[in-house]
Amino acid sequence: MAGLTLGGVNLDITSLVSQLMSVETAPLERLQEKASEYESQLSAMGRLKSALSAFQTSMGSLGSLDQFETYKVSTSESSSDQSFTATADNDATAGVFSIDVQNLARANKFGSTTAFSSSDTAITTSSSSLDVSVGADSFSIDIKDQSLEQIRDAINSAAESGNIGVSASIIQESSNAFQLVLTASETGLDNKIVVSGAAATVLDLSEKQTALNATVLVDNNYTISSASNTIDDAISGITLNLLKESTAVVDLNIERDIDAVEQSIGNFVSAFNTLNSTIKSLKENGLENDSITNSILSNIKGEFNNSAGLGGTFNYLSEIGITSNAKTGDLELDSDKLETAVALDYEAIAQLFANDDKGIAFRLEKEMDEYLSSDGLIKSREEGLNARISYNEDSQLRMEYRLEQIEARYLKQFSALDSLISESNSTSEYLTQQLGS
Repeated sequence: MAGLTLGGVNLDITSLVSQLMSVETAPLERLQEKASEYESQLSAMGRLKSALSAFQTSMGSLGSLDQFETYKVSTSESSSDQSFTATADNDATAGVFSIDVQNLARANKFGSTTAFSSSDTAITTSSSSLDVSVGADSFSIDIKDQSLEQIRDAINSAAESGNIGVSASIIQESSNAFQLVLTASETGLDNKIVVSGAAATVLDLSEKQTALNATVLVDNNYTISSASNTIDDAISGITLNLLKESTAVVDLNIERDIDAVEQSIGNFVSAFNTLNSTIKSLKENGLENDSITNSILSNIKGEFNNSAGLGGTFNYLSEIGITSNAKTGDLELDSDKLETAVALDYEAIAQLFANDDKGIAFRLEKEMDEYLSSDGLIKSREEGLNARISYNEDSQLRMEYRLEQIEARYLKQFSALDSLISESNSTSEYLTQQLGS
């Protein structure tokens, strides 16, 4: 835009409008600063929620008494030559059992004794019905003028549609020797295959592998028979997965998994320290003036310092080796003291953490739910911040529109002034020339 000359003074309209707008935009800049502050607080809430969630997760293996009923199993066999593997659940009890896998469960098989010269050539026969049953379930197919492949497919289709536990396949011994094989889908005597009908004779089907239940001798006295090689009802809380017949009697040792519990307690301490560190950082970056961080830490530490009120061997975390650093606020774990406490009274430690209503982990997990639930404190704070951010965005849009109007008005006013001054200057020059002549 052209500069203006008035009384020997040159006016820069662009500069003048820019300076005026810098004053006018101050409210918008304050809104933008506030928006940045809200976004920072919202991000901080996300970090706080994540740290609280991790802390809550660390209590997953400490918040109920069942979680302390963890067991590990070992056997006297070499890990590279096992007759079985075993797993333990919360219903197990410590002890030693002798296990002798006498035989594995087997699936029943029927197959053609006589080989057929082709798998895709129709078998000529007037005997058409093949009846197959497994347990109480059965089906029949018509094999008249069907090839071995078609018979196989018909058996599999009928078995699948009737949910009957048998499958058919073809084994090729040579270029002109094909045999039909029927296999029970599950092991055990209850899943024996029965074939009948005139077509069974045409196909020359006979039993190739007998059905067999698994047999396990426990403690040299108790014989367990199972249709499956997975046995979960022989010893309470123990599942045996049979691999092969034993070459010798094997000792199965079941003991409490103390290491896993001690690791869970260590994870609990680490997770709180991470939470503590996160909150310290947030108080310096994003939540400087928000009381929520102090409130959360105060409540958690209050649970640490309060007696569980159990009246047993242990009522405070400090009694099992968990103390708070007075300077940093972090928890510190004395592993030797924890091991001593575990050896002294394992049940009391379980109660200290997981007793309903009184256990420290039980109470803290419930408190974390109040912070993290869909209608909890964190969610409420996030919704409040999102509402402020939305209102701020609307305010900025309104302010930007208003500033556009103000700038347009300034430009229009100065343009009019430009024209007025130009006309005045032209008139002045004309009069000067006329007076001079």
